[in-house]
Amino acid sequence: MSDLKDILGNETLKEHFKTAVRHKKVSHAYIIEGEKGSGKKMLAEAFAKILQCEQGGEEACGQCASCIQMEHRDHPDVIRVIHEKPNVISVHEMREQVVNTIDIKPYKGPYKIYIIDEAEKMNNAAQNAILKTIEEPPSYAVVLLLTTNRGAFLPTILSRCILLNVKPVEEHSVQRYLMDQFHIPKETAEFCAGYSMGNIGKAKDAALSEEFLEIRNFNISVLQYIYETEDYEIIEKVKTYKKWKDSINECLDMMLMWFRDILLIKVMGNDNKLIFKENYSIIKKQSEILTLESIEEILKKIDQARMRIKANVNFDTSLELLLMEIKQKFIQNNGGYND
Repeated sequence: MSDLKDILGNETLKEHFKTAVRHKKVSHAYIIEGEKGSGKKMLAEAFAKILQCEQGGEEACGQCASCIQMEHRDHPDVIRVIHEKPNVISVHEMREQVVNTIDIKPYKGPYKIYIIDEAEKMNNAAQNAILKTIEEPPSYAVVLLLTTNRGAFLPTILSRCILLNVKPVEEHSVQRYLMDQFHIPKETAEFCAGYSMGNIGKAKDAALSEEFLEIRNFNISVLQYIYETEDYEIIEKVKTYKKWKDSINECLDMMLMWFRDILLIKVMGNDNKLIFKENYSIIKKQSEILTLESIEEILKKIDQARMRIKANVNFDTSLELLLMEIKQKFIQNNGGYND
């Protein structure tokens, strides 16, 4: 379990927690919002560790019995709410794990802390069940709602919580983290840091995944010569994509980033912010072929393909159509055949 000082970035959010502890103004309810993998849970658990630390400082000591229990995830006064169904937290689960237990005083710590991950999955009944708890909490209670989407909460929940946003981590910090902690080669770390857009969990998962690197290399092989690819070859490439059907969002994300790089070269004229830095020459060439309007249309086509696949439109047809449309945009701009 990481301590606040070990968590990359989000200095403002971390300072908020320290200030609350220093001035003894810990709120009874927080909403911590950030995309999946952004570090919400790490921040929540680091804060809980500080609150339960027997030394009572702005950082957890790491040595006391409470800190050791936190490290082993068995502190009796830190409750991690779980749910059986993947897409919903029910009113029964909220009552059983929170509402019916919160009036029981802490066993040993100064606080009783509830960490509710994926809190946006609480249905309205579950939110209404916890509302009274948030409105009139015991003095020792702290509820941490972790979410990717605060808009899923009822206005009455939002108005009674401190709202905190998890920010992206600077790219160079993510790159250094991957290199230092996991010995990832510089080129791979650089790519994964750029791909993650500051999401430390996403960067780590990508860097440690052989499948991710395989997807990256295949995408590059498809996109760099897309305008020279015969239609029958596109159909064959779609068959390869099919083995990554469960990871198709990563495939489409990489396509978006490829054409984002083309757009950057087109507009800015330099490679300072490129994600596919190793492919600069081909990206530069493609930026000279495509117009700004064509690049923007391709970006829209990728998003449309994502929506079609999400809506269970035929996978092969959706990807074939996308690749054909991308190829057609190159042809409309003279296709790059005149090398």
